Amino acid sequence: MWNEVKNEIDIENLMKEYSDFHDSCIVSINYHSGASVNDKGAMANGGLREHSIEMILHSQCNKPIELRFTGVRKCNIVGWEDNYFCDIFGAYLNFHSDLLGKTRDDKLIVWADWNGFNPINYMEEKPISTNGKYSTYVIAEKLFWRTMTED
Repeated sequence: MWNEVKNEIDIENLMKEYSDFHDSCIVSINYHSGASVNDKGAMANGGLREHSIEMILHSQCNKPIELRFTGVRKCNIVGWEDNYFCDIFGAYLNFHSDLLGKTRDDKLIVWADWNGFNPINYMEEKPISTNGKYSTYVIAEKLFWRTMTED
């Protein structure tokens, strides 16, 4: 069963349920754009809600969890980093209404694999980090989650 994150209490419940993502790692990320090209060459671009990400995380303390983001606005995936492990010590999860400019107040949800992340202050200086300071993050319209059970 999917749980939707709609408010601050839902954020607190997810973070408590999954121990702030401490000692967890991202196992897989799957992105869907909704875009396609039919057999006649016509392109469909996909709507906002069709842009989605499914992310599976494992933890040393909890059952595996799946996060499903819909209405994805931006994502950044950090792969291999020299001299750094992929473990998450604490994740960032919060709503923001200041990411689409001063004339818009769309409420977006932001998840990142570092609890010090702030999308307002986050800047990448180079495409590749050698000091472990880049974050995997997702900015989306909605977030759903569920714990995964073994078959």
